[in-house]
Amino acid sequence: MNGSSAPSSGSPTSAPADAPTMPLVIAHRGASADRRENTLEAFVEAEAQGADGVELDVRLTSDEQLVLAHDPRLGDGTLIRSTTASGLREIEALETLPDALGVAPGIVNVEVKSDEPAEHLARRMKVLELVLSDLARRPAGGRYVVSTFDLDILALLASMGCEWPTAYLTMGVPKPELAMDVAASMGCTAYNPWHPEVDRALVDGAHDRGLEVWTWTVNDLDAAVGLARLGVDALITDHPAAMRAHLADAGFVARDPADEAAAARG
Repeated sequence: MNGSSAPSSGSPTSAPADAPTMPLVIAHRGASADRRENTLEAFVEAEAQGADGVELDVRLTSDEQLVLAHDPRLGDGTLIRSTTASGLREIEALETLPDALGVAPGIVNVEVKSDEPAEHLARRMKVLELVLSDLARRPAGGRYVVSTFDLDILALLASMGCEWPTAYLTMGVPKPELAMDVAASMGCTAYNPWHPEVDRALVDGAHDRGLEVWTWTVNDLDAAVGLARLGVDALITDHPAAMRAHLADAGFVARDPADEAAAARG
């Protein structure tokens, strides 16, 4: 992502000079087809499967702690934002962002979840302060992306001078070109649409605005090849190993780690 891309785990194979480069393969909540999502085991498995990075979800508890969870409620209906971190862990084992950052491979795409009422700006600020603080504590050279569906959060990230790339997630927007304009105006480096809504015009429009296209959640391998041929920059999937193998069979070449490392250094 504009200097933030992670190297592939595999070595590039011999291929024609004009062979297309494989998009980044990002493990959705870790290798979630094979391990429980948003867990350290899922992130370790993602690395074993050759993912270029992982996507994970963070939410804020009632006592202002970050936990990894996609849904606003636990399986028994407990509302995360209304429960303390310790109370949640009595019901279900939830990971923390620092622990995840310690094991996650390559790029880490932190999706900030928010089901807060619109007037609760202070809690939106708090979740971002915690996320950015946790990222800042990591060793230099880490590659992170902060993504969200929430335009208020994107605006706050811009106002806070976030030093990491940001991405605008969308699904079902009637006019993608307007959404991409918003993403570009807020300093995003990527536009992350739901994959059935991606076509050539969207990819070209994003690239014309200086935005990469990271699309989700792509588990149909043939559809992934079609998206790669459209020029998307990253495919977010539950099946990173199968995705990489299928793209390679379709003629896409794994990224050269030396080139990626040089790009990351700027």
